[in-house]
Amino acid sequence: MKAKKIGKIILKVLLILFILFVIFVIGVFVVHQVKRNAEINLLKEKGYYNPVSVGDYHINVAKFGNENGKHTIVAMSGMGVGNYSVAVRRATAEVEKDNLVVFPDRAGYGLSDDSNQPGTIENIIEEYRTALKNAGIAPPYILLPHSIGGVYANYWSSKYPDEIEGIVIFDGTALDGERFYDAPYHEVDFGDKCLAFLCKMGFARLVLRQSTLWIATGYSDEEQNLSDSLMLMTYEKVGVISEEGHVAENCKKAYEDMVTNDIPKVYICADSGYTTKKEILENYERIKRDNPDMPLHPTSEDDEIISVLFDACKERNQKLIYPYAEKMGNCKVELLGGEHQIYQQRPDECAKILKDFVDGLDKKE
Repeated sequence: MKAKKIGKIILKVLLILFILFVIFVIGVFVVHQVKRNAEINLLKEKGYYNPVSVGDYHINVAKFGNENGKHTIVAMSGMGVGNYSVAVRRATAEVEKDNLVVFPDRAGYGLSDDSNQPGTIENIIEEYRTALKNAGIAPPYILLPHSIGGVYANYWSSKYPDEIEGIVIFDGTALDGERFYDAPYHEVDFGDKCLAFLCKMGFARLVLRQSTLWIATGYSDEEQNLSDSLMLMTYEKVGVISEEGHVAENCKKAYEDMVTNDIPKVYICADSGYTTKKEILENYERIKRDNPDMPLHPTSEDDEIISVLFDACKERNQKLIYPYAEKMGNCKVELLGGEHQIYQQRPDECAKILKDFVDGLDKKE
């Protein structure tokens, strides 16, 4: 009898725990939906919402600046950077006065739909071209890619050079015929879809601050909220996972198909863009300012560590960055030491480089 009684108590406890778990899941989902609806309304209000059909799904093509401007600048985000349209605006604000700046999100990014299309470089570029065409935005374009977006931009300019009048790359993925070629191939699987479903239920919101950094100091609370909402929407889809799974073949194809051409280009080198040891120390101070909880970092007393880092930067530039720029053709390398998201860490300097580049194109006309 005693064992039977204990069994009933255990069953009641388990039932209570199950009910509490269900209530928790429902609560997380409801809160997420309420906040998500408010965030979408804010994105619409601020002009970030503009879905364009590319067949059986939609790509979001946000537009800012002068619709009748001299140039059309097309921003291309880095891998998994669903908030690019918000975070890079500090660097594009100046050129928006006289030009149209367009932010087409790839499939699975931000406000764009997911897609069953594999994340190959061919599909990605055709998706960009179709979305812009269907949005009524005609070439030529000045491409403004970040990270892996630079690989896509080079492929685009090699395949369709008449559509591109210039490229400004924010710390792009540099290729030398070997980088990323050994990255493992991964197709979207059941586990990936389950994780996306959990994010869609609202659980990503609970760990957002652990999974993505705050955008740099100087951005408003509203900009941070817009950034967070776009990242959460990106986590809810599998487009980025498919793209990551094809990174090796995409880099390989982009390098092998790259055509050295005269299209004007600027490559802003951040990861190894330091010209003095002092700049490395200054960058660590910027990181500490933007992320106060960052662990210990080198100081002026760690001269040996700084020297090793500085020498590694010079070696990387000589062996990788400058040869890559030469292979692209007509490419100026701008050394601007900092973090990979240099456009949000040093937006004023990036803005000047971008504006000078655009103004330079006008002088050649």
